[in-house]
This record gives sequence, structure tokens and C-alpha cells, in this order.
Amino acid sequence: MLRILLPNETASPRPGLRFTYHCCFWCLITAIYYFNYYRLVGNAEHVWIFVAKELLVVMSAFYSLSSQKVVNVFANPRGLLYVLLWIAVLYVLWALSTYAACVIFQTVFKNYGPRFGKYLELVLMDGPFGIIKNVYIFALDFIFLISLPVGPKFVKIMLEQVLTKTRLERDNLELELNFLKSQINPHFLFNTLHNIYQLLDIDYDNGRDMVLRLSTLMRYTLYESQSHFIPLQKELEFIEDFMALMRIRYGEGVRIEANIVEVKEPYKISPLMLIPFVENAFKHGPDRSPNNNFVSVNIQLNNDFIMLDVQNRIETPSNTDKVSDAAHIGGVGMTNVLRRLELHYKDKYRLEYGSHGNLYSVHLEINLKFS
Repeated sequence: MLRILLPNETASPRPGLRFTYHCCFWCLITAIYYFNYYRLVGNAEHVWIFVAKELLVVMSAFYSLSSQKVVNVFANPRGLLYVLLWIAVLYVLWALSTYAACVIFQTVFKNYGPRFGKYLELVLMDGPFGIIKNVYIFALDFIFLISLPVGPKFVKIMLEQVLTKTRLERDNLELELNFLKSQINPHFLFNTLHNIYQLLDIDYDNGRDMVLRLSTLMRYTLYESQSHFIPLQKELEFIEDFMALMRIRYGEGVRIEANIVEVKEPYKISPLMLIPFVENAFKHGPDRSPNNNFVSVNIQLNNDFIMLDVQNRIETPSNTDKVSDAAHIGGVGMTNVLRRLELHYKDKYRLEYGSHGNLYSVHLEINLKFS
């Protein structure tokens, strides 16, 4: 049995319903623009050239905000600079289209009142770039016409990003608490401390090292994992400490293999992103059947990709076990692990997992570029 999980797109409304919403929205915007220019021009036949001009600009702005790339730009720490640049480009587009509309209007139509004539004169007096140069005069017109449809969309994107950040912090805290619970439960501590106590009589220096590893493990889970991203090497050292304690806990009854790359590049990763899969191997392997069992962990770095391969022996799974393994990968719940992958590494990861006879394996790839 093999399951492959790739990033899923967020569910959206049915295309027909979405199209209806957009049509109603743009009909409302068109009506507002029409009555605004009708009040200024005073001639219903000549208004449409300006309405069409405004719709061209605001639709460009509105649907550019729907682009995932633009949304990601706003999420960038330097997002304010990009927002200002985006507004400047929109203003230039609006200014040039307004100048072109006024030239066409003045050339083709002669039937307009003195009030609109003054507006045409103000727009055309300094040439194509006059509106750009006189931004302080036309800024309010631009803000009124653009903010009406684009403002709510912009606020919606900002609120979604705040919600995403809040959800991410909540999921990080949930994962940390779940993992901490699994490490400080009495059964784990009793076995680990008892084995360390016995090791102190045999190899005092190695026993002291194990006590240090245990304290480092607890400190990392409590404090160092509070950041959104940490150096990759710290996460790998955490996994090494965890596996060292597992070797003491299970002794020679469980064969534990680890091949973990040493990272010197300044890569970063979300904390506790890899350990759930390693912990899962022990939970569904040696914890259930310590006899003739093994756990293998292989972590390699290839260009900008961190690749995790975990294998462990399991009893021949029943249907119930299959459901359990699929629903509790990492020991904290598939939903939590996948949600964190989606929030941190959307479109930048690949996850495969499943059982092959009495062997359970997990393969995870994450693109760490720009993390």
C-alpha cells in the first residue's frame, strides 16, 4: 500500500456560482461609475467611454490581487514596498488611460457642459504625463475609483494572511505540546532514566552524555522550537539526540540505523517538521513489537531539497491498522502534520508513505530555498 500526498488546492466555490457573484459585483460597480460620470458629463450617450476606461483599470487591479504570486508578495516581510509599487503602477495605468479617454472624447464629441470642459482642460493641459506629474490634484479621483472594488479585496487578503499566521502559530504550539507530552510521559522517562542509570555503572562518560542529550531534547522542545524557522542543523541534531535516547531505551533488541547529513549551508526549516515521522517509526514499530524490529532513518540534502526516508518493521497490518497508520502519521495526527506542511511549504514538498508487507516507509522531500 502506497499513499502519495501532494499539496492540495484550497476548495473554491462552484464555477457557475462564482461567475454569477462576479457578474453581479461588476454590474454594481458599473452602475456606480455610470452615475458618477453622468453627474459630471451630463450626457448619457457619452459617459460609457469613461466607464469602460475605469473598468479596464479596476479589473486589472482586482484580478491581479487574485494572483497567488501577488498575494505571496504581500506576505513578504518587505511587502509594503511591493504594495506601494503596485499602487504606483496602477496609478500610471489609470493616468494614461484617463488621458487617452479625454483625447478621444474631446475629438469625437462636442456636446458637453462647461463643468466637464474644465475637467478635460485640466487633464490635457500638460500632455500625456500631466496627470502623473500632478498627482496631488488627481489622487482623490484615483483613490475613489480604485478603492471601491479593490479595497475590500485588499482587506480580505490581509485578513486571510493574519488568519493563516494565527493558524500556523496554533498548529506549531499544538505539535510542540503533543511531542512534549510523548517525551515526558512517565513510561518514557522511567525507561530512559532507568537505562541511563544502568549505563552510568558501566560507562560513566557515556551516561553523562545521555543525561545531557535528554536535557537538550527537553529544552529544544520547550524553548528553541518557538521560532517559525530555525537552522536546519539544529533540527538534525535534535533528531540525533532523540535517536541516541531510543538506542538506550530499546537496547540491543531493536536495530536502529541513522544516516543523517551534516549541514554547513545556512538552510532553515520549520521546527519539529521532521521529527514526527521519526517518532512514528518507533511508535508503530518497536513500541508495538520490540522483537526482531528495526528503525532506519536517512536524511540527505540535495541542492535545496532536504530528503527524509524512514523505515520500520511492523506486524502484518490489518485493515484497522492501515487506517490507524494513515490517520496518525507522526503520532500527532495526519491533519496537523499536513496542515503545517501546507502552511509552511505549499507547492514545495512531496510526501509518500505506506506499508509494503511488514515494512512501513515514509519519504518526504521539502524545498528549503528561501526558507
